[in-house]
Amino acid sequence: MSRENSSNGVLVGAIVGGAIGAISALLFAPKTGASLREDLASKFKTISEKTKDIAATVGQTTKELATSVGQNTKDLAANIKDEAGDLMDHAKKSNQNIMDSLSSTKDDVKDGLAATPGR
Repeated sequence: MSRENSSNGVLVGAIVGGAIGAISALLFAPKTGASLREDLASKFKTISEKTKDIAATVGQTTKELATSVGQNTKDLAANIKDEAGDLMDHAKKSNQNIMDSLSSTKDDVKDGLAATPGR
């Protein structure tokens, strides 16, 4: 499990545990019904706000990560394209050098055969 997933799990566990503890404390505390309902509503509102904040943070982090991955992919594709172009240029130059060498050797063989007596 990655460190980020583990941290998220601990955070969710803390929120759920806190909510259960708060509800248990309210239910077992000697209060009137109106007071208990008010306390429950307040705790649920707090938990709801924290949940929204966490969701917003996760959403923003996910968006930033997606943007970063997209940019890194574009950069990598550009680098690969440049490298492929360089390799093609090198292959063309090597091919031309080989062709020039073969042509020169062919001419040398022709000259050698022409200079051979009896031909």
